Amino acid sequence: MKSLPRLSPTSYALLGLLARGPATAYELNNIMQTSMLRVFWPRADSHIYSEPKKLLSHGLVSEEKEKVKGRDRTNFTITAAGRDALAAWLAEPDAATHRNQAEFMLKVILAEGGSPDDIKATLARALETTRTETRMAIAGIQHIIDSPEAGVRKGMPWNGMAANLMADILIARLRWAEYATEAAAAVPDDSDRAAKEDIGLAAYQRALQRLQAELDP
Repeated sequence: MKSLPRLSPTSYALLGLLARGPATAYELNNIMQTSMLRVFWPRADSHIYSEPKKLLSHGLVSEEKEKVKGRDRTNFTITAAGRDALAAWLAEPDAATHRNQAEFMLKVILAEGGSPDDIKATLARALETTRTETRMAIAGIQHIIDSPEAGVRKGMPWNGMAANLMADILIARLRWAEYATEAAAAVPDDSDRAAKEDIGLAAYQRALQRLQAELDP
């Protein structure tokens, strides 16, 4: 039996989408960038657009070229080998770790290198961005609930379960941004090092108590 090629999680994500039906690279990227997948596996457009050709080279998808309204269009379809690879990946154990990447959090963690106004502006943007993303999530979930067509409701019931983690993350981000914005406003611009350490240690203590309460109520 031929061994499976080494693939990235992004490759498997696209195989999973193609297992639901044929799609173009544009359609795959649109799903990756606008659906719940973006919350848990964000990737640049260029990365996603390069994946179908890689899958094609491994025989995991096939392609069919056509012209639509004078434009070239390439549809990708998962092959039997692609379904086998997807099934093998889904059965693999993993570390079940969750990693977040957020540039604004780097600015928060390293904020002492800038001005008080800089960090306050960063936190204000974080709060507004999270509110916008929450509104988008609400609209997306409402669309799924209100749309009976099967194409909108693919991935049930697991996508519904994943939506609850997405909701928890967005709610946590909202609460944190509100807390951090208020806490930053309470820090005097002329605070000395000792005062900043006291405020920081109080925040660490708050985090510790909340974690302990969740793990061992």
